[in-house]
This record gives sequence, structure tokens and C-alpha cells, in this order.
Amino acid sequence: MDQMRTELLQERTLRQDLECDKMSLERQNKDLKGRVNHLEGSQRTNQDSLLSKLSSRIQELEERLQAEESENNSLLQVNRRLERKVKEMKMQADEQHINLQTEKDQLTQRLKTAKRQMDEAEEEIERLEHSKKKLQRELDEQTEASEQLLDQMNTLRNELRRKKKPSALIKDSLIDTDDPVSE
Repeated sequence: MDQMRTELLQERTLRQDLECDKMSLERQNKDLKGRVNHLEGSQRTNQDSLLSKLSSRIQELEERLQAEESENNSLLQVNRRLERKVKEMKMQADEQHINLQTEKDQLTQRLKTAKRQMDEAEEEIERLEHSKKKLQRELDEQTEASEQLLDQMNTLRNELRRKKKPSALIKDSLIDTDDPVSE
């Protein structure tokens, strides 16, 4: 019987322990359910708040995207205009380059022509100076020959005068006044 009592006591103790455990578990279960309800409510509130924030953020991002698309379109238009302007300016620059090259070629040709003409003029001047010197030499030679002839002629006249009679001297003096060479 002692053994039964001991077993009974053990069972009662076990039962009490189980009852205590059960009550503790029920309390924990109740606490956990309360926490779950609180978390669910909090989660709903958080979800609603998060959903509202996300909606606002989405709307803000959509507005920003729309503004950026509008700005992008404006920039594309400006870019197209600038590309057209650059193309026009490039065409003008190419045309100016061609015109400048043509002018350069023409000026080079004119310069070559002017240089050739200058060379020809210098050659002509040199030829004329040579001719002038030659003519001057010939003139000097003719002048010298003329002076020598005049000297010879005067010498001959003087000799003739000495040989002629006085009447002939008068005649000679008349001839001398008529003769332009003696002057």
C-alpha cells in the first residue's frame, strides 16, 4: 500500500505539475494570441501606412518621371535644332574653305604671273640698260670721232689760210661765218 500511496502521490504531484504546466501554457497561449492580435492590428496599421506611403511615393515618382520625360523631350528638340545648326555651320565652313582655297589658288596664280612679269620687266630693263650703254658708247665714239674730224678740219683750214693770199683769207673768213660747223 505504501507503494500505491507513493505512486498515488507521485501521480498527484505529476498531475499538479501537469495542471501547472497546462495553466502556464494556457496563459502563454492567451498572451501569444493577444500578441498576435496586437501584431495583426499593428501590421494592418503598418500596412495601411506603408501602402499610403508607397502610393504617395509612386505618385511622386510618376510625376517626376513625367517631368523628366517632358524635359527629355525638350532637350531632344533643342538637340535636334543644335544638330541642324551644326550641320548648317559645317556646310558654311566647308563652303568658306572651298572659297578660300579658290581665292588662294587665284592669288597664287596672280603672284606667279606678277613674278613672271616682273622677271620679264627686269630682263627688259637689263636689255634696255645694255642697249643704252651701247648707244652711249657709240655716241661717245661718234662724239670723239666728230671732235677729231673738227680738229682735223680746223687744222686743215688753218693751213689753207696760211698758204692763201690775203684776199683768199677774206674769202675764207666769209666762208667761216657761213659755215655752221666752225661755230
